[in-house]
Amino acid sequence: DTLETHLAQHPHLLVGEIGLCKMAKFVREFPSEKGGKTTALQLQKRVFRKQLELAAKWSRPVSVHCVNMHGSFMGVLRDVLSDAKRSAEASGGMKGGDDDAYRCALRRAFPPAIAMHSFTGTAHHAKEILEFEKELLHPESVDDGGRKRRK
Repeated sequence: DTLETHLAQHPHLLVGEIGLCKMAKFVREFPSEKGGKTTALQLQKRVFRKQLELAAKWSRPVSVHCVNMHGSFMGVLRDVLSDAKRSAEASGGMKGGDDDAYRCALRRAFPPAIAMHSFTGTAHHAKEILEFEKELLHPESVDDGGRKRRK
């Protein structure tokens, strides 16, 4: 609630630093009686997604910290995209991104810009993020399995 209040009161704020980090003190020191590292990482993912959704709702850029969590980062992005596709299709958008309203609905599910920092991924991981961006911006060129369609 506090983040959303600040976003409402300050129209030029960006959202950050948010993200996922296996090395965070919070993760390392999360009490074992409450589930330890596994529970801490699950909580971190839920909070990250909520922060990403608030940034999208308020159309604010985000600064993302991602250390040793590339798979989880991409998982959150893919979950948001899947939910946005279902929502767009349920409201009458065309499956596969064949209309402008559908493409806009997918883009609105994400912040207008995502700046990565403290990113420990490889060149392969960076390429995966760029491919995801293409899928988001041009959904008509990708089938439901995430593979490129032949034209």
